[in-house]
Amino acid sequence: MRPHSLIVILKLLMKLLQILFLSYSCTALMAETWNGKADIRFDGTSTLHDWGGKVSAQAFQAEVILKNGNPSQISSMVTVKAAQMDTAHEKRDQNMFKAMKVKDYPLISAKIDVDFSQIAEQGTPKKLPLTLTLLGKSHSIAATISNWKRKDGHVSFDLEFPVSMKASGIYVPSVLLMIRVGDEVKVRANVQLTK
Repeated sequence: MRPHSLIVILKLLMKLLQILFLSYSCTALMAETWNGKADIRFDGTSTLHDWGGKVSAQAFQAEVILKNGNPSQISSMVTVKAAQMDTAHEKRDQNMFKAMKVKDYPLISAKIDVDFSQIAEQGTPKKLPLTLTLLGKSHSIAATISNWKRKDGHVSFDLEFPVSMKASGIYVPSVLLMIRVGDEVKVRANVQLTK
């Protein structure tokens, strides 16, 4: 066999291997886009009485990287318009918006970019690390996932995490020097994802 023929055969084999590797990579890693919505409830305490409210997140998308058909990486950005938070009490809402400086910081966001193995136990998501940005400050949050359900291109779950007002830079003055708002606010979200 001539050296030139051998080189041609080797080049063809290399090309074939590249094509096989590329096709394997394409089938092994795929991306899915899920459309999401979240209804959020927040609850706090004070020396007079407990309080709470609700808000809906803006519509968002979650990108899921699949490896061999299984979730490998999840990323998303969820935003809430702070001025849409509602405690069903006009004066309290005005005080809340003032304390949260909604004109200067109109959006609250949660960024998710995590390896699926970090959130799942035996294939079922149980926790979700996220970066919460509130009043221009970012905080690492460890949220808890419960009531995980997946069926026919639809996923739903509940998400819960605490927020410290002091750590977030939210200052609420006392009323009549006696009534004080507790530092921790519990945030609960019902999340719906559709493929």
